[in-house]
Amino acid sequence: MQKRRRLRLATDVLWGEIALVGLGIVISLVPQPPNDFWWHLKIGDLIVTRQQIPTTNMFAWTLPAEAPFVYGAWLGEALMYLLYRWGGVALLLFTRTALFTATLALTGWEAWRLSGSWRLAAVTLAFAGGMALNNLIVRPQMWSWLPFVLMVLLLRRYVAGTLRGRWLLLCPLLMAFWVNLHGAFVLGLILPGAFFVGEAARTLFRGERALSWHKVRWLGVILLLTLAATSANPQFVGIYGYVIGLMTDQPSQGLVVEWQSPTPQGLANTVFFVSIVALFLVLLYARYRLTPTEALLVIAFLWLAWSGQRYVVWFGLFTMPLLAAGLGRLLPRRWAVGSMAPNVLNLVLAVLICLPLILAQPWFVESLPLPDAYWAQVWRGRAEGPLLRVETPLDAVAYLKAHPGGRLFNEMGYGSYLIWALPEQGVFVDPRVELYPYELWLDYVRITRGVRYNELLLSYGVDRLLVDTAQQSELVAALESDPLWEQEYADSYTQLWRRRP
Repeated sequence: MQKRRRLRLATDVLWGEIALVGLGIVISLVPQPPNDFWWHLKIGDLIVTRQQIPTTNMFAWTLPAEAPFVYGAWLGEALMYLLYRWGGVALLLFTRTALFTATLALTGWEAWRLSGSWRLAAVTLAFAGGMALNNLIVRPQMWSWLPFVLMVLLLRRYVAGTLRGRWLLLCPLLMAFWVNLHGAFVLGLILPGAFFVGEAARTLFRGERALSWHKVRWLGVILLLTLAATSANPQFVGIYGYVIGLMTDQPSQGLVVEWQSPTPQGLANTVFFVSIVALFLVLLYARYRLTPTEALLVIAFLWLAWSGQRYVVWFGLFTMPLLAAGLGRLLPRRWAVGSMAPNVLNLVLAVLICLPLILAQPWFVESLPLPDAYWAQVWRGRAEGPLLRVETPLDAVAYLKAHPGGRLFNEMGYGSYLIWALPEQGVFVDPRVELYPYELWLDYVRITRGVRYNELLLSYGVDRLLVDTAQQSELVAALESDPLWEQEYADSYTQLWRRRP
């Protein structure tokens, strides 16, 4: 009888599974652009094969090859390459999907714990997943998702009294790994720091459910141990200089959209703004009192998200369980929870619900009858891998391999694929934005817009142009009527031009 009961599943749980599987399918179908993928993969290749971390430019002919550059995400890059070597692009795409789906599952679990309802957890998961749509490409940032949510869960459960203090020793262990994966490791200091300050304030002012000073001191010890763990990287304390330099880099902050504040355009940004309104209205009407720690972190992550679109994902992962908690107090229990009667049929449904997610994985996805508008965005049936966006210049670079040479001006994202597929050609620029001087980026923008392009190209000695016909349409239009240039190659997305003798 006990075994039969274990095989039963409550209907309420299916809501959470439906939301998670639906988001997993959406994540699986996110196409992979070239920008932050191929150059990271090449660095991972060099790290694994040469057994050392590069420290210089190497690929851009517009700068000295020995120009210094810090590859702070070296371990994330090495892991990416190892996965690629074992299973190609398909395994990398699957890993991306698995990592973020697991991250959402843990976030939904926390939302259920705070609200007591999988229905409400499903609603808030939809918000968290929607806010992440701009940050779901394969790059080293994907290794930060699980450490972040695991640290949040550990600290929350300790404060709630459901986890013993020794479990917090996982925080510095996570940090020793995280600091080598991606610059987002600084969030792993913000979390224990805010918990220590917030819980100390609650204990000092004798707030409701305040911790003992012994438990607060243990949070302080964990903070110090986690801080010490950040030195476990090749840069030692210099890793902070790398992060500060990246966050204050003028070209990155001024020219790259994801580093700029979100605007009410696009689905992810729209969900972000709606979630802010929903969170504060629900907390207000539900009379849900944030603890000092929760208030600190809501403000911190809201400020962070407001300062750059790439940070919106962290706001969603932390705050959406709080939205579920508020909804749990505001809505009637019978609506929020629904049926809790377990039965065997629900277990069968749970298995069937997972099948579409399996079919959406990269090994099977190209056989799905998806709309033509979707397939127009990606290369299909290519040996290089599934779901690569058409902005990846596969055919154009194959032509360049057969006809190499010259000083090449290239579209920025093309530079990433060139570094991987044809590194000896050299690039004008690539997505290592902080490597290049601001004035060089301004020249790149002017050339792309067809402004003084001949003067600028001549000053750099450029004699070949690899351009994206959609993103550099103004330059293409100028070249078509310019007697100084002739078209050498063209496909549906890319053109190669050369200077006439």
